[in-house]
Amino acid sequence: MVPAESPGGPDDWFVTGLIPLQTRLYRYIAGLVPVRADAEDLFQKSLLTAWQERGRYESSRDLFAWLCGIARNHIRHHIRAGYRNRAVLDPDLIDQLADRLLADDDYFQQRQTALTECLDKLPAKSRTLIEQVYGADQTVKDVAASLGVGAEGLYKALQRVRASLHDCVTAALAREGGV
Repeated sequence: MVPAESPGGPDDWFVTGLIPLQTRLYRYIAGLVPVRADAEDLFQKSLLTAWQERGRYESSRDLFAWLCGIARNHIRHHIRAGYRNRAVLDPDLIDQLADRLLADDDYFQQRQTALTECLDKLPAKSRTLIEQVYGADQTVKDVAASLGVGAEGLYKALQRVRASLHDCVTAALAREGGV
């Protein structure tokens, strides 16, 4: 059962729901498939199948769980095909891992939301430091040199910011009952 049509077109509802879930779906698949290239192929196959089967999706269901079910079927097929080529992972183990990843997803989403909110609360200088070190392909030594400070001092500053973020995330999760 498909939701009412969106003003932009009959499939806008699906695209709008799917886009924010793509990273989570890839993380789910990559957690079950050890070879990155295989995970990327299975991710693309899962998205294609979801698109082809979008008319069968019932809007009362959780879209992410539905997408994970599609991905899980592709992963099972991939593992079965791999057994012919001497794959080492048992399909039952894959099912157990898939169940665990899906169960843990809400927890990881809560942590991601809390971290984003805590990053927004950081002073501009601290946020910029985090972005320079973790958001770019630079080493701590490179960032320290560009700021004109010693690497050891920068490590200490990062340690204080990380501790602050940890405390903020822990408090946010405790308030929401996520810990």
